[in-house]
Amino acid sequence: MELIANFKNLATDTRYIADLREIVMNDTFYQPTDSMFTIVPGIKGGQQVAAMKGFEYVTKKSAGCGGNGISPDFPAFRQTWNPTLQEVKLEYCYSDFEQSFIQWGLNNGYQRKNLDGTALGLFIQDLVSKAMALDLQRNVLMADKDIAAQDILTDEATYAQFYNTIDKGLIPTLAYLKTLPEFEDAFIELDRNTGPMFDQLDLPNGYAKDIYRGVVRRNYGFTGDLLLSSNELYLNYEDWVTEGVGPLQSNIDTVVNGTKNLKISGQAITPVVNYDRWKAKDFVTGAGDNATIHLPHFALFTRKEWLQVGVDDEKSLTDITLEYIGGKEETFWIKANYMLDFKMPNPYAMKAAL
Repeated sequence: MELIANFKNLATDTRYIADLREIVMNDTFYQPTDSMFTIVPGIKGGQQVAAMKGFEYVTKKSAGCGGNGISPDFPAFRQTWNPTLQEVKLEYCYSDFEQSFIQWGLNNGYQRKNLDGTALGLFIQDLVSKAMALDLQRNVLMADKDIAAQDILTDEATYAQFYNTIDKGLIPTLAYLKTLPEFEDAFIELDRNTGPMFDQLDLPNGYAKDIYRGVVRRNYGFTGDLLLSSNELYLNYEDWVTEGVGPLQSNIDTVVNGTKNLKISGQAITPVVNYDRWKAKDFVTGAGDNATIHLPHFALFTRKEWLQVGVDDEKSLTDITLEYIGGKEETFWIKANYMLDFKMPNPYAMKAAL
């Protein structure tokens, strides 16, 4: 297995690495999910969330006695929490584990077949917990239980199992809402989401500026506190700002200082830094001039409180077990489990480009 082989290569070098702290970890950049979503612990399957849109046009001139009344619609949208069990279940042969890893710990007095609390055990737990954190964010953004039937993954056989984990993440939820007449005014068309890949990624100067203005300024009917964006759109906006096309001095200063907190119409923009990487790796179909990326860009203006990640217990997101089973196969497991779902309980309070 690759993990074991990698450790073997390290452990059989001309000088053994005596301490795991000597290994330089090149972690994938990670944004805390709770900086973009609201974590809701203790969700229950079947529990409803509902939103009702405010209405107007109820006042008219009195017609005197016998005047007719009016019966305005009460627009409402209902959803149901449907948490599903997420499983991390990594299996290794313990003899391979022992030959490759335990030599790292025996010199420090570790007990064989017991890695709990050891430097090696904590090192493995740290690796897995970081992978789980990235998986969680990827799933609440892009998972869809029906993804295997949509022909949008680069490799269905490989990636479908990592994207069918919950009913719908944020982007599939937005794609669904966009098909409903009730929410058609909540969307701005993002034409670079279709066509050949070279067109999708070749954004004209100022393209993101117009998209951001559309979702922030034309949001009639609600106030927002979060503008999420794909990273490619954000970089296009950053380029426009630094090129000096009508920029605010405060925006120039933040770019020069390297701080990722540009604003549009007073609203800070939050780029989802890994979104583009996941799309370019897992959602490319076709080849050559016919290659295309499924929904490479998005922008969403809403309130953070309406982007809800439901879990059974926040502690379960970091509760990893190292378990030696033994028996004929001398199996060693790295395990974790938690319940997960995503809901956007108030879709009336959003404006999006997709």
